[in-house]
Amino acid sequence: MSHRAPRYLLYGLLREKKVNLSSLFDAFSRHEKIWLTSIPRPRAIALLALTQGLASVNIAALGAVAPSLEHELAIGNVAFGLLSAASILTGALVSLPIGILGDQQARVPLLTKLIYIWAAAIAISAISPDYAFLLVMQMVAGAAGVAVGPVIASLSGDLFPPSWRSRAFGLIVGGELLGAGIGMAVAGTINALGNWRVTFYVLAAMALILAYLLKKGMREPTRDNMGKLAQDVLIDHTPSSVSTPVGSVKADTKRYLLEDIKEKQIQPVATRILREDPTYWPWLKSARTILSIPSNVIFISASSAGYFYFTGLMAFGVLYLTQRFDLNTMSASLIFVGIGLGGIGGVIASGWLADYLLRRGIITARVWVTGISFLLTIPFFFLALQTSHKWLEITLLFFGAAALGATNPSLDAARLDIMHSRLWGRAEGIRISLRYILEAAAPLAFGWVSEYFPEQSCHLAQCRHGYGLQISFQIFLVLLAVATILLLIATQTYPRDVATTLFSEQPTRS
Repeated sequence: MSHRAPRYLLYGLLREKKVNLSSLFDAFSRHEKIWLTSIPRPRAIALLALTQGLASVNIAALGAVAPSLEHELAIGNVAFGLLSAASILTGALVSLPIGILGDQQARVPLLTKLIYIWAAAIAISAISPDYAFLLVMQMVAGAAGVAVGPVIASLSGDLFPPSWRSRAFGLIVGGELLGAGIGMAVAGTINALGNWRVTFYVLAAMALILAYLLKKGMREPTRDNMGKLAQDVLIDHTPSSVSTPVGSVKADTKRYLLEDIKEKQIQPVATRILREDPTYWPWLKSARTILSIPSNVIFISASSAGYFYFTGLMAFGVLYLTQRFDLNTMSASLIFVGIGLGGIGGVIASGWLADYLLRRGIITARVWVTGISFLLTIPFFFLALQTSHKWLEITLLFFGAAALGATNPSLDAARLDIMHSRLWGRAEGIRISLRYILEAAAPLAFGWVSEYFPEQSCHLAQCRHGYGLQISFQIFLVLLAVATILLLIATQTYPRDVATTLFSEQPTRS
């Protein structure tokens, strides 16, 4: 990656419409101080965020109890990596039918059932007599935990308007990272005080509480919101002159993205405008339509690269810290949770930033914010893995986690922008399946590379501990560079794909 790349990325962002950095920070300090109190449907965000974290809780908990599992079940890094890989791969396969159900059935009851299944599988994992039994139960837990993704995406699209989606996903994805932190902290602490079996019982009990809260606290939203917005913008459009403060709900629900598409006369791709309601389309026809959208293919690829690296970190992060700094599992887990807080801050900040730039008229703001975040992740992690100073490495890992986390909310929002609302569940199901099929290889790949480069192969003093995993984390940074390049391409395809979706919503309105 050239040293000019950051300058090029920033230039491309700024040339669309001048952004004054002082006004950006002024908006953050003055206008957005109360933005948390103006979130539409805050209860829904909280519940969806906690549910989104199920898969991460599972992976992080496995990572936290890795030393105990490897010792008690007499397995190595590759066999342990297979636990996470099998869990992820099963979830990828199940996401396809769940995506179809998410487009055709009530989503809140469906989400509740998936949480119950996850809780049951985790609880049964606690009585595993051997490795094979645990592997099967982790596959069931992975199926339920990963498959919540398409349902959450569909719900979010109907709950939040386009101008709010980056911020909403910032909080929801923050729940995914928070779930990883909870899983890491709970698992690490309980494992140190008791054992890994008690850890799974506690996590299952927490999931049952979540299912109850979701069932009692969330109502099913209507599915025709995007159709109404499209009709208003394309037929009954009247430019708004609202003077409401930026932080208020009324200002945030303005049709910034859709109105900008029309005002800048961005033309749709005529051959891809949908002329009928796709709710009950055959699956293959839906898949062809979903994968014919150029920006969607790019977003899936970039997201897969980012989550591949994230999964490797979740699977082996605690083990790396225990080896690198000679820590016990509990101490390493707490440090890893602290590093993960950077990721939570990154997802919230990037969601706000992308929506702020969108309100400034930068149509491709979500794509640029994601691309720059991917780019910034690379030097932070690379430098962290080069230093021999403990707290400097932890600090750099914190900022790297913030940058990696910042890639998610804007990309999640952008995927809804380019997809017909009646295809959201299936589109997310396909994305999750493709993403997780690739991501399922992450624990195995990280584990294999770490064993291919044993500590004995390095003769430098600073390579004495955790050398194999250190090499793994460095090698796979190349995937983040690829994601950055792909998102540069998406800045050219995204506006027309949004326009095509806007026009495609019209036939669903009678």
